[in-house]
Amino acid sequence: MKRCVTAVVGCKWGDEGKGKIASLVTKDSQFVIRATGGSNAGHTVIYNGKKLALHLVPGGITYPNKIGIIGPGTVIDPKVLLDEITLLKNSGVTDIEERLKISGRAHVVFPWHKNLDELHEKVKENPIGTTKRGIGPTYSDKATRKGVRIYDLLLPVDELEKKIREDVFLHNQLFLANNMEECVVDSKEFATIFSEYGKLLKPYVTDILPILMDAVSNNNGIVIEGAQAYRLDNDDGEYPDVTSSHPVASGCLLGASLPPQSLKIVIGVDKAYNTRVGNGPFPTELPSSIDKNGNLITGKTMLEGDVIRELGHEYGATTGRPRRCGWMDAVMLRNAKYACGVDVLCINHLDTLGEIGRKLGYIKICVDYYYMGKVIHYYPDDTNLTHQIPEPIYVTIEGGWKIDKSMRDFFSLPESAKEFIRIVEKASEIPVKFVGIGPANDDIIEIF
Repeated sequence: MKRCVTAVVGCKWGDEGKGKIASLVTKDSQFVIRATGGSNAGHTVIYNGKKLALHLVPGGITYPNKIGIIGPGTVIDPKVLLDEITLLKNSGVTDIEERLKISGRAHVVFPWHKNLDELHEKVKENPIGTTKRGIGPTYSDKATRKGVRIYDLLLPVDELEKKIREDVFLHNQLFLANNMEECVVDSKEFATIFSEYGKLLKPYVTDILPILMDAVSNNNGIVIEGAQAYRLDNDDGEYPDVTSSHPVASGCLLGASLPPQSLKIVIGVDKAYNTRVGNGPFPTELPSSIDKNGNLITGKTMLEGDVIRELGHEYGATTGRPRRCGWMDAVMLRNAKYACGVDVLCINHLDTLGEIGRKLGYIKICVDYYYMGKVIHYYPDDTNLTHQIPEPIYVTIEGGWKIDKSMRDFFSLPESAKEFIRIVEKASEIPVKFVGIGPANDDIIEIF
């Protein structure tokens, strides 16, 4: 079996710029796949000078002649997907009908899943801070074997109605019990609406397995464009502040219908500083003007975290929420190396980190933790038990740097920027292969 798959995975909590590096490596591949998550992901790519925020369609499809696949491990909001297809067409991306393939086994996100998402958040003492896109409830229906799949949208409307009726039976009782009568689902109404979505999506829906079998046999390049990230994995992340799927490399292979023997390389992606949206531990988080609900507090003096957020434009591509910001955590990268099998790193926003350092006068990198009375070199999984968050041990670089467009290789970078990369490599035990130095797709230095 040919090893032809490149998996691009996030190493922390998402928003690392996976779409950018996935688009870059797609140039040398024929296929690009979204394998996990749903429209809670937001990957921004630059096409013809225009920013395209994509949530379901893999960004690599913007390259001519590349085949984009949405795998069975995803959950799909048909309206969001159809809007993205229209956006791509209107932006000048050609041959979408021929080049986009949707697995009929992927599950469908319905409006009631979003209502359930809000209800679940409302009744929790400590809400997770989900995107409220209905992702978790859709995966829940999938796990209880009553979910509706994309294939089902192609059935006669009466058969689709029967599946919807079975899916919402308990949900409707839950809505009624919580005085949410307006959310009670009329299965006939939604069968009619989503049957129409099915007709629009039918040209794209297919069995992706024979396509991928041929691709692996012929050694065609395949890129998996990961969604979310390692620390949001349902098993490996900081449960319960996680997503509902498995964005680690092995989960991506499963969600893409690809065998483990086909994996060639795992590219881990991180920012030169770190960010997180929603609740959950964040050891290197810096003080900032965000309240406990994730809203900006106006009128306050800018704090360290605010400086990073404003210079990095750190607001969620999907939600617009301000992100929590902090220094690079290289220890957590070391965990990602083992959990995701990361072979090489891509560090984005090296240019932004330089500007942050110039503004603050220093840059910090977490290289160890102090936890429960000792120094450790990994992120512990018992923090819920100990009620302790690891305390970062930092290495500090004085000042910052400025990167201009003439710097196209590692040796042309400022010495302090190269020092930062070397510190991260040593602490994480992962070689840095790519460095992002700007917003455009090709603003990446490849280190040989």
